[in-house]
Amino acid sequence: MFGRKKSVTGDRDAATPGEPADSAPSTTGPHDRSSVGDVARYYTDLGYGHLDLGSLVIGVPKGRDLNVALDPNGQPEFHVVTTVSRVIPRAFAAPKSAGQWRTMVAAMREQLEGQGAEVTVEDGPWGRELVAAMPGAVFRAIGVDGHRWTAEVRIMATPELAEQAAEEGREVFKHLLVNRGDGPMPVREVLPLTIPDEIQQALVKAQSQLAAQQQAQAYQQQMAAGQQGQTAAQARPQGQTAAQARPQGQPAPAAGTPAPAPSPTPSPTPTREQPRQPESRPRRDGSAMDRLRSTDDL
Repeated sequence: MFGRKKSVTGDRDAATPGEPADSAPSTTGPHDRSSVGDVARYYTDLGYGHLDLGSLVIGVPKGRDLNVALDPNGQPEFHVVTTVSRVIPRAFAAPKSAGQWRTMVAAMREQLEGQGAEVTVEDGPWGRELVAAMPGAVFRAIGVDGHRWTAEVRIMATPELAEQAAEEGREVFKHLLVNRGDGPMPVREVLPLTIPDEIQQALVKAQSQLAAQQQAQAYQQQMAAGQQGQTAAQARPQGQTAAQARPQGQPAPAAGTPAPAPSPTPSPTPTREQPRQPESRPRRDGSAMDRLRSTDDL
């Protein structure tokens, strides 16, 4: 049924004794797409749905939904969700030699600790798994180096369901298919996705709605700041010079991943193989910590 399996590991870096390993066993996914002869049959035999995004094929186990959201840069990302977990798969360009995942874990750890999270690195089936405990949430990142690519899933859950969420994330991770392509790419650059037309149309509509919401909120903040300045001017004694007024408060939210914003936007129409998900709320930008916290779907 399938072509010859390719190992997802390159030359393994020598790990310090007692540290988690960096690479996966050769028999464990994620797999290079070229190693699977019939992609549709691969997922059908698993009992999964799937979404083919060109550089990344995401399998959706039975009983789970696949949603699309916008990252802080306004780019689409796909989430496999249940009532327990939210799993975000991604794939990056990498050098031929292994070791990129180790570097990514170190960078994430530094970023999260700088935001006050309690961070540990655990030994999982693929080696290093980064785990960050935050108020009301646990973030886990699982990754592995493949042939000129690095695959990753980020998992969000509540503390009491973190272990179950980790298993759900691993199930999605091991059945990812990655197509790096032959062209040159900067290392750690996210592999470009080919978005189905119906999803792309929904994303364009959602981006327009978010832009309108941002403009409306910015206008409201400016008006509120102007009213505060007018009240202060009326309260000053005659002859007192006013300082230059500046708007107060945070800027209008951009498309990002922390807590929900007030106005919901519709989820894009799913493809035939993409489970439907109820309407949810637009996302807004935030700090580096917010970037790694739970996301809101479009």
